[in-house]
Amino acid sequence: MVIKAVIFDLDGTLLVHKLKLHKAKKEFLNRLRERLQGSIESSIDFPIAYILNELSEEDKITAFKILNEVFEPFEMMAAEVAELREDVKETLEFLKSRDVKLAIATNNSRKSVELCLKNTMIERYFDVIVTRDDVFDLKPNGKMILKTVEKLGVKVEEVIHVGDTIYDVIAAHEVGVRSIAITGGAHSRELLLSSNPDYLINSFKEIFQIINL
Repeated sequence: MVIKAVIFDLDGTLLVHKLKLHKAKKEFLNRLRERLQGSIESSIDFPIAYILNELSEEDKITAFKILNEVFEPFEMMAAEVAELREDVKETLEFLKSRDVKLAIATNNSRKSVELCLKNTMIERYFDVIVTRDDVFDLKPNGKMILKTVEKLGVKVEEVIHVGDTIYDVIAAHEVGVRSIAITGGAHSRELLLSSNPDYLINSFKEIFQIINL
C-alpha cells in the first residue's frame, strides 16, 4: 500500500479522551432549543452534525455560533490537561522520518487544538490542521476529510485516516479514504466494528504494519 499521508482525529485518537462531551452536548441542545423555541427534536446521542443538518441555513448559522460558545470552554479545559495516548509520539516520529505527510481533522476549535498540540509538544509533526473553524460541515460528514486531503496535496487513495469513533470511519469512507479505527477511545470495539473500518487496531504501533513502510 502506497500511503503518502495520514490524517488523525484528535480526542480519543492522538489524545486520551478527556473532553466532557455529554455535558457539552446537553448544554448545547438546551441553549439551541431555547434560542429556536424548542424546535429541535434530536437526541443527545445524535452527532452534532446530524443535529445541524435538521436546521435551515439561517438556523444553522445560529446553531454554529452557539456550538462554539458552548463547546470551546469544554475543549480548552480538556486541552489544559491534554495527554498523549501510548506510542503516539514515536509513531509520528517514525512516519515523518519516512516523509509521510501528517494532518489532523477534528470537530474541535482551532484554538483548543493548538493548545493541545503545544501542551503535548507534537505541533511540529503536522503539515495540515483542519478544524470546525475551517469547515461548516462536521464529521461524520466527509467534507472535513476531503478538505484535509486537498490541503495535503495528495489523492484520496494515497491517504489513510485514523480515528476512535464510527463517525471517523463514516466520514473517511464517504470521500473514498481508507480508515483505521483505534480502540480505547470514545467508542467500543464492537461499535467500531459495526462501521466496517478497513482496519481495526488496539495500539498505535500497529499502524506501522498496516502502512508497511
